[in-house]
Amino acid sequence: MKAPFKTTTKAQEVKPGQPLVPVAITVNDRAATREAIILKVRELGHDFITRSNWGAVKGKKGMEGDWDYSMIALHHAGRSYECSSGSEQMLETQEMQMDEGYDDIGYHFGIDCSGVIYEGRDIRLKGSNVRNYNTGVIGIVLLNNLTTAEEGDDLVAFGRETLESWGHNTTNTIPTTQIDGLVNLITALKSVFVIKHFGGHREYPGQLKDGKI
Repeated sequence: MKAPFKTTTKAQEVKPGQPLVPVAITVNDRAATREAIILKVRELGHDFITRSNWGAVKGKKGMEGDWDYSMIALHHAGRSYECSSGSEQMLETQEMQMDEGYDDIGYHFGIDCSGVIYEGRDIRLKGSNVRNYNTGVIGIVLLNNLTTAEEGDDLVAFGRETLESWGHNTTNTIPTTQIDGLVNLITALKSVFVIKHFGGHREYPGQLKDGKI
């Protein structure tokens, strides 16, 4: 059974001899859309963990809203992550980004290696995941280390490049379960938004740092 949509209205006083005046009831369409995304993901066979269920702290007040999304930017979590508990990784990411001055976790959704989907920043709020290019963009992060050998420009990168030159592959493969979760999340998002562009972070203007696909 679908959860009821929230409505807002006020009771009216009806005096003797006066007709009953219809009361306009406003449906919170954006809240309903958020719920529709969650329901669609679960209908497609994937677990969806809301912010409250993974223990997110409340974002800062006054965050900017966004809507009518037309783009999706895909990220991976970077070298400090491996396949592990998605809830812990989401909380760690939120804490790290808020310590860096973000208002909240920057991504709208996260997907762990088992394909479980996590709610990040509320879909009704503008993300902070593509520098200077966040309007109309839904941010999704794969909770996995998918860096290539040359990323990082440090001793770790040098060591990986050396191993690669000896014929050893040092780049992780995306688990099939994680890919399935991504495909189904995108399907759910396309059921409510007109998505015209999907790309890795590097495909957006001016994005050169690590931790990007």
